[in-house]
Amino acid sequence: MLRELPVSAVAGVGQAKAKALGELGIQTVHDLLHYFPRRYEDRRIRPYEAFEDGMTVTARAVVEGTPRVRWEGPRSVLTAWLRIDGVHRVRAVWFNQPYVRTKLADGRLLLVTGRYDRSRHSLAVSHTEFNLGDASLRYREWSPVYSTGGRLSNWQLEALIAKALQQYGDRLEEWLPAELTRRYRLVSHREAVAQMHHPDSSETLRQARRRLAFEEFFLFQLQLQWFRAQQKLVPQGEPHSVPDDALPAFEAALPHPLTSAQRRVCSEILADLRSSQPMFRLVQGDVGSGKTWVALWAAYAVWRAGRQSALMAPTEILAEQHAAHAARLLEPLGVPVALLTGSTPPRQRAEVLSGLKSGCLGLVVGTHALLTNDVEFARLGLVITDEQHRFGVAQRAALRAKGRSPDVLMMSATPIPRTLALAVYGDLDVSVIDQLPAGRKPVRTWWLPFREEDKAVRLARRELAQGHQVFVVAPLVEDSERLADVMSAQQLADRLRDKFAGFQVVLLHGRMSSRDKDEAMRAFISGAAQVLVSTTVIEVGIDVSQATVMMVYHADRFGLAQLHQLRGRVGRGSDPGFCVLLADPKSDVARQRLEVLVETHDGFLIAERDLELRGPGEFLGVRQSGLPEFTVGDLTRDLRVMEVARDEAMRLVRNRDFWLLPAYAALRDVVRPQGAEADSLRQPFRD
Repeated sequence: MLRELPVSAVAGVGQAKAKALGELGIQTVHDLLHYFPRRYEDRRIRPYEAFEDGMTVTARAVVEGTPRVRWEGPRSVLTAWLRIDGVHRVRAVWFNQPYVRTKLADGRLLLVTGRYDRSRHSLAVSHTEFNLGDASLRYREWSPVYSTGGRLSNWQLEALIAKALQQYGDRLEEWLPAELTRRYRLVSHREAVAQMHHPDSSETLRQARRRLAFEEFFLFQLQLQWFRAQQKLVPQGEPHSVPDDALPAFEAALPHPLTSAQRRVCSEILADLRSSQPMFRLVQGDVGSGKTWVALWAAYAVWRAGRQSALMAPTEILAEQHAAHAARLLEPLGVPVALLTGSTPPRQRAEVLSGLKSGCLGLVVGTHALLTNDVEFARLGLVITDEQHRFGVAQRAALRAKGRSPDVLMMSATPIPRTLALAVYGDLDVSVIDQLPAGRKPVRTWWLPFREEDKAVRLARRELAQGHQVFVVAPLVEDSERLADVMSAQQLADRLRDKFAGFQVVLLHGRMSSRDKDEAMRAFISGAAQVLVSTTVIEVGIDVSQATVMMVYHADRFGLAQLHQLRGRVGRGSDPGFCVLLADPKSDVARQRLEVLVETHDGFLIAERDLELRGPGEFLGVRQSGLPEFTVGDLTRDLRVMEVARDEAMRLVRNRDFWLLPAYAALRDVVRPQGAEADSLRQPFRD
């Protein structure tokens, strides 16, 4: 197995090179063969007439005369005249390559790659091919460029990979079943690896990448679907006996009817609760789509079935708002609701703990305080996490461990594009609330340069005069020498107290004490303060019905999804909302982000564009755990490949032959956990 063969088994890899390769994460021969180029240099030969100023070109040339070397301190400059295409005379320059002089004999044919300077009629040479007559050396139109880390040169790494291919290329394993390679016309794994390192053409490179991207996604999805099958097909939980009148009774208590999208998701949750398999469901919905009602329906249904629920939120303010909504809606329906946070007074905390342990409390809403050891439930049947990406896997698991296989419902107001949902949440059922409640109006959005700031201020003052409130958001907490042209929240608060004279302005940011943050937020929620200047701590969950204006300063410094979340904080009442983005963007990508936000209010479309512009890692942010790392596959552009891979993995996992036939042995070794017996793997799929 090449996965177990040390990289030192490759000819030419001694102790020093093995150490240098280890620093690149290359420990085995398999690692080396699958260490693919980060890009390729296009060295296709071009005629002189196709040269453009500043272009990197490759040309066939003949040396004319004698080259010369001059030294500028430690730096050498080698110059020679070349005749290109037998007609055009060009001055070629090699920097810090004095040894090349001995190879530049008058009349010698060579290929040169370099940057063309039209004004100087010269070529700054970066690569030279001399052995054009040697049939054993093949000139490559697409030259690989690797991430080398500085200890090895690109040439050294390329040579070591070439030796590894020569020694061990025929031992590369074929993971995919022949039926899949035939169905999708995929080249073999061995050919794909060879072409990734030394492509014959742009088409062979495309086919190699297509094969390896599919393979990566397929193996990942196969493991994911096997795990999901283990969860779903082996009963672990207890079905909830939810009465048939539960959903009609819940909807009758709402101030407005459920939308058809909310009703569909509630029905999906009801089917999960009545099943003997635990629910693992993610509910996605745009800002204002009504996810909270869906979560409270689940808690009500579980209580009607005789069990308790816990709802965990990332901040105390959000937890308090959820608890208030839950109490107003559920307590008239007979569900006792309690709040538990780090700020809960000792006597009240003791009452909550007692109520949970005795089983008389139906729903507890809280923060990380729910995870402490003294929080015990009599019959925990449902765990709900809001803005679930703000919690780590261990935190979610710790809350679930307080019950006997409770159902899990996760909520996210940050729409995740389907391609990422397949990768990150492939083991979950995903419900989408893709409809806003009737009467909810889109927030009118403008992008203004800073010279037109007064227009935004006049709009805000007009709304304030009508008794409404205003959010103002800045990217920084305090002034920064490194970002001298970016206003901080502190600076903005000082400036806007003059511009909004006669109205109360409060400041809120993450470095304030919990007490000061709570005081500022409560002043704004109660209406005692009319303008809240803040950083993005108000990004999600804050519901202030009188807030109608969102002003975002330096909006080009925020991600698209983040701006959309901020915009969702206003226009939540009966009055229309307004969002003003103040920015002087310096890049095309920043301008595109602002244009997209002005043009559309569709959170899922915005998330797709944000993913395209920023890539999956930055889109999800550093707090998101579980994003798989793919070597070849790209979650941004390979959506269709991921979907096909997922469908094929699901089909194969459902197939009993997968667990029996020798043709699938290699795949079973990838999917099967260490030490698992084949019989135990087949068990869930038997009649």
